[in-house]
Amino acid sequence: MPTSTQSIVNVSAGYNQIPQVNAEVYNRACLERLTPELFFTKYGEKGMGAPKKSGDTQSWRRWNSLAVATNVITDGVTPDGVNVSVTKVSATVKQYGNWSKFTDYIDMVGLDDTVLNMSEIMGENAGESIDTIVRDIMAAGTNVMYSGNKASRILTTGTDKISALEILKVRRALKRNKVKPITLPSGGTGYLWFIHTDVATDLMQTQEWKDQNTYTSTKGREEGTLGKMYGIYFLEADNAPKFTGLGAAGVDIFGNLVIGKGAYGVPDIEGSQKPEIIVHKAGESGINDPLNQFNTVGWKACLTALILQQLAIVRFECAASI
Repeated sequence: MPTSTQSIVNVSAGYNQIPQVNAEVYNRACLERLTPELFFTKYGEKGMGAPKKSGDTQSWRRWNSLAVATNVITDGVTPDGVNVSVTKVSATVKQYGNWSKFTDYIDMVGLDDTVLNMSEIMGENAGESIDTIVRDIMAAGTNVMYSGNKASRILTTGTDKISALEILKVRRALKRNKVKPITLPSGGTGYLWFIHTDVATDLMQTQEWKDQNTYTSTKGREEGTLGKMYGIYFLEADNAPKFTGLGAAGVDIFGNLVIGKGAYGVPDIEGSQKPEIIVHKAGESGINDPLNQFNTVGWKACLTALILQQLAIVRFECAASI
């Protein structure tokens, strides 16, 4: 059936107002909005957290491993000691937010609960915005692999797609770097692959995937992920990075993110990472709203993310079937 999208934004005035055509019969139950599933913030290291009034920078310390000791100790001779090094990584939180303004008239005569619906929209916008901020920081890592052994994104062609061999190469890189697996909320342990939906479509058509997740076991899907293969859980993330037109001959390239334990952190100052929904009703703005005409709904959060260990996060770039 035909659909239409009707704006209630008065662009020149800068606020939402009642539509000119308001005599239609609306369903009282609003249609569900199409929103992405959000994951990137969930799996970051939270650290100890920080109280308010303690500064805007948080740090993690990483005790570095020692070189393997293979020298034979001479009887009665104390060998030279070694220095232990600690690497500090820091990140500074920043504030983010969004808001919208609408008249008291639309709230009074409109057919929907405007404050409630706009609060829900702002909540969704906050979640997607925060997830995208964390994703972009994760995607800026230096540990990158390209499908088909390509040397860069611009050289990656439309035929350089995901395959069982490419997955094994990523696994090998993490294993060689001694990256430990993470523990999922379900209790399963393994590496975690945030896979774009388009790439997942190609993966699930491979025979190796079918053998692992259809004929052998469906446990991976039961644990809330797309499935498991070679010790890697695949989590379908429609908000995963996509580099539109930046591959060879202008093909789209997808930046799948693969993590192990301690890959990245999401600092938090006394719960400020959780978005605050802020509602100001008409009459609460004093001289800025002399006739009590405007309501506002918005959100605000204070957050950042940082890569704690570059070797523990791989950005695997590939093309996908159209």
